[in-house]
Amino acid sequence: MHIPDGYLSPIISVGMGMVTVPTWAMATRRVQRVLTSRTIPLLAIFAAMAFTIMMFNVPVPGGTTAHGVGGTLIAIVLGPWAAVIAISVALIIQALFFGDGGVLAIFVNCLNMGIILPFVGYGMYRLLAGRSAILSTRRVWAAGIGAYVGITVAAFCVGVELGIQPILFTQNGHALYSPYGLAQAIPAMLAAHAFGASIVEALITAFGVAYLQQRHPEYLTSLRRVVAGADVPEGERPRRPLWQLGGAIVAVSAVLMVIAGFITGGGNIGHAFGADWSRVDWPSVATMLLLVAVLALILIPVAWILLPKRIRGVGTGFAAAAILAPLGLIAPGLAYGEGSTQNVQAAFGYVPKGLHDLSGIFSAPFAGYNIPLPFFRDANAALWQTAIGYELAGIIGILILGLAIYVITWLIRRAGGRAADPSSAQQPERWGQP
Repeated sequence: MHIPDGYLSPIISVGMGMVTVPTWAMATRRVQRVLTSRTIPLLAIFAAMAFTIMMFNVPVPGGTTAHGVGGTLIAIVLGPWAAVIAISVALIIQALFFGDGGVLAIFVNCLNMGIILPFVGYGMYRLLAGRSAILSTRRVWAAGIGAYVGITVAAFCVGVELGIQPILFTQNGHALYSPYGLAQAIPAMLAAHAFGASIVEALITAFGVAYLQQRHPEYLTSLRRVVAGADVPEGERPRRPLWQLGGAIVAVSAVLMVIAGFITGGGNIGHAFGADWSRVDWPSVATMLLLVAVLALILIPVAWILLPKRIRGVGTGFAAAAILAPLGLIAPGLAYGEGSTQNVQAAFGYVPKGLHDLSGIFSAPFAGYNIPLPFFRDANAALWQTAIGYELAGIIGILILGLAIYVITWLIRRAGGRAADPSSAQQPERWGQP
């Protein structure tokens, strides 16, 4: 969903700042309601989670890949304004350090994924959850559906933004920027998300809420008057075994992926999602899986030991997600619009002038999550080597993001004075619960 440079006119790319920048300004004021010494670390962890989720690509119809975002989950826990800050900072760091999304397209990408997605997802969640108890199962379903709708609407917006380019900007009958019209861009984005990334987003969000309900209900209940609305009951902590829910989600996901892959591959699982899986170096995949398992056995316990007690469970879960992020590299194909100037040339017989001139306007230091070391992320390296480099780049990104969130939230609190959490005064003890 990250739009690269060159696919949008600079007029639209920069012009979207007229919407994005005022929203950022509003978010810095509104987020003061939930910023405390206890919630700032949680916001940093959620931002790192979003960063990690966006690194994890999944195969989707059309032979491409897509990813979740996590914005609705942040909005459910800390409110949509906090989600605006967290997702926007993650997207800016991705663009500036890793070349994931264009620098000119920062305003547009933040509008789609950092504003539209969490507000639509959160709005649908509130609509479906109604006045049900914070710890009720209804809210788990509402979270999953809200996340699905939020990211799908954001994908639709991306399709519209790309699709109007050849209508508005042409020269001698040739599109100057994205050559894909509305009839191509909207279906491509909707198919990639509605039948792929949106399902992943829904499962992540639903499981995240269920996990917090059972293991860390204080994260959902302490801010309930600010986030969920006044007079919403807390309810009782669910007693269902969490491993059963997690196992069910994994099983359902696997079945859905197999069915979708079989259908999109025309009955040939080797061409699931329109991709050619014979191009995958499976021995290298086996080596990568082994290395990832070893890293997980080492780093997950370290995260559990080093993280503060109040965020240990959540933080360790997100650390595990970061360690597993390279698994997304197994999927062949590129996300829609990424690195596809050759595809544009092949499909249209030319490369649009704007795309040619703007695609290389900025060179990120770790472009493509490429660590500039001879052993890692070499174009000809085996998949397991690429995966280690990808993971190292992700760790660097998470550290940069965590530092950025702390600095930004410190500045927000300093500018607005010490923010008072309306609910923490009545329930301060909940944040200290194990």
